[in-house]
Amino acid sequence: MNRKIVSGCCSGPECSTERRYSGIEEASRLFHALADETRLAILNQLREQGEVCACNFSACCEVAQPTMSHHLKVLREAGLVETEKRGLWVFYRLNTRKMEELRALLP
Repeated sequence: MNRKIVSGCCSGPECSTERRYSGIEEASRLFHALADETRLAILNQLREQGEVCACNFSACCEVAQPTMSHHLKVLREAGLVETEKRGLWVFYRLNTRKMEELRALLP
């Protein structure tokens, strides 16, 4: 047996965190994206309104446009929101599939 017991914990390859908890890195990325009140406000606005033009998020948050762009980018990279460009405007909506995956991670 290749396992080494250290203080009651398994330290062999069969006990790696990634093997025991499939998708833990993705979950960490999602929770990191949620760990900001501005991003939570953005998600709440999307939940309430369904779809929001990028220029209309200032109604939910009192941050400058470059800061808002940063928060939208974090949410986009985490896969929590989807975008659709229409002419000069970019519209955001929740990624319902990713939101379901997120709900499955909660106790």
